[in-house]
Amino acid sequence: MVRAHEVRAHAVLRVEAGPDGSARVVEARSAIPLVLRHTDTTVPRRAPSGAAPERDEARRVQDLTPPVLPTVTMHLVGAAAGPLAGDQLRLDISVGPGVRLVLRSVAATLAMPGHGPGPSVMEIHADVAAGGALDLLPEPTVAVRGCRHRMVGRAVVAAGGWLRWREEVLLGRFGEPSGQVETDLRVDIRVPADDPRLPAGDPTVPADERRPLVGDRPLLRQQLLLGPDVPGLTGAALLGSARAVGSLLIAAPAALSQQASGPGPAGLGVPASVTAPAASGGARTPGGAAVLPLAGPGVLVTALAADAVTLRRHLGP
Repeated sequence: MVRAHEVRAHAVLRVEAGPDGSARVVEARSAIPLVLRHTDTTVPRRAPSGAAPERDEARRVQDLTPPVLPTVTMHLVGAAAGPLAGDQLRLDISVGPGVRLVLRSVAATLAMPGHGPGPSVMEIHADVAAGGALDLLPEPTVAVRGCRHRMVGRAVVAAGGWLRWREEVLLGRFGEPSGQVETDLRVDIRVPADDPRLPAGDPTVPADERRPLVGDRPLLRQQLLLGPDVPGLTGAALLGSARAVGSLLIAAPAALSQQASGPGPAGLGVPASVTAPAASGGARTPGGAAVLPLAGPGVLVTALAADAVTLRRHLGP
């Protein structure tokens, strides 16, 4: 039974290529407070005839750009305050082959306390087809004092797909202690049925009668618990004095590397690195960023900062 002070909302966004190759929104089902707005559609310029395809020569995260595809830009609008404790929100995203979806939000999300029996939950489930691309770049989530909030992310990227997913959490408003927030992000790579890494079918069954095997290979499992009750959270081993926490994941399995030798290198050619915060006037500045190559291939950037502006500089626009 749903109590009167709890909200259940399930929004759906699906983008596919039309008959003419253009990007089309084939389903945009809003559910208050999750309201979807279509803000732009672009068609890429044609490359000069005979031009050779560009190779992936990126050596920095900033150089990792999505494939040039017809693009739909959508914005997520919060049509009500919250989420409040007990609210259950979910957004399902599907991107088909040959198109790119850029999904942003118009403002930060304020996770707030409420009268619900459990935490508020915001779930995002994304599926990116081979040849498709998804840029998921919402504004930060602010853990307001007294809140209990869970951010759940699930994504499956097919071989030949492309995903960029940014998460940012601010620990309270200005001058305010943080509420409790938990993030849980899981990303898998969908392996084609004929991939040799999949187990062979039952040898007693004729080959033409075996069911195709399709597997999801784990790329990332990341959980983070933040809040005033977390032991040692403000110690040097965890956040220190940082008030902003974030991550940026880029996954581009196999086909988009355009390398004849097979799947691209772990990390898409971007090496592991750690960037210390810039100190001003000899003062100790919290934060910094780390780049971790992933065997997918992919790259994960994690960052800490004193404020939202500095955090965004680490993770990109």
